[in-house]
Amino acid sequence: MTTFHPKSATPPESRLVDIGDLSLRVTMHPGTGPDVLFVHGIASSGSEFDTVLGHVKDVMRPITVDLRGHGESDKPASGYHYRDYANDLDRLLDALGIEHPIIFGHSLGGILTLWWAIHHPNRAQALMLEDVPLRSGEEFAPAFDGWEQLNALPFEAARAYYREENPGWPDSLVETRARDITTTRREAITELRAASMANEGLDTLEGLERVTVPVLFIHGDPETGSMVHPADLAALPDRLPSVRTVRIPGGGHSMHRNRVEEWVEIVKGFMRDLV
Repeated sequence: MTTFHPKSATPPESRLVDIGDLSLRVTMHPGTGPDVLFVHGIASSGSEFDTVLGHVKDVMRPITVDLRGHGESDKPASGYHYRDYANDLDRLLDALGIEHPIIFGHSLGGILTLWWAIHHPNRAQALMLEDVPLRSGEEFAPAFDGWEQLNALPFEAARAYYREENPGWPDSLVETRARDITTTRREAITELRAASMANEGLDTLEGLERVTVPVLFIHGDPETGSMVHPADLAALPDRLPSVRTVRIPGGGHSMHRNRVEEWVEIVKGFMRDLV
């Protein structure tokens, strides 16, 4: 089985990939270097990485995926726990013929990437994680409240909200965020909320220390929107000895959207160190 990517620098190539009981939208982007699978956060899609992929194509061939319930992938009525997403990730890697992946995960995408890696500790080549919450529980209830409220809005209202909240965003990013949040399957938010409130998150998993591949962990500051608790960040090297943590001062939760230059420099540096 061969890795699915264009042979040369062509426009992005997108298709639905059958992984068994559902299909996921996968897009291959032009680039040079190893394949890197980008996994997005809750109520988003692979398109959210469009702001940065053009800047890293000289060190990788990016692959983006829409998770189940998101974007243009299938949207079943249930099955939105971390284990469901992690199983999808495993089957997708097999379907694409990627034996030793490099995976970039943002937020939810980073949680399920670590969830998958715990059960496949020697399979990945490397992991890159952006502002991944390392705990679950009631303190995340306000975030879920916000996602649920935005999910219920008409597209035009969501677009107006993002334009007002982020005046520096280009229109294309405003459109993407509004489309993604309003087309996400409702249960993709509510089921994960229930799991988080029941403390079924990464903080309950054992075996993270078995992951010995290089791991990049990019984070911002809680005062400016980061969802990484300082105590969890301090404890991370003991749980994940192979991790390299990098802080973007004043960074929030989605630095690939709002702090593009710093994000690109960090990711490209990590990729070059892998060679």
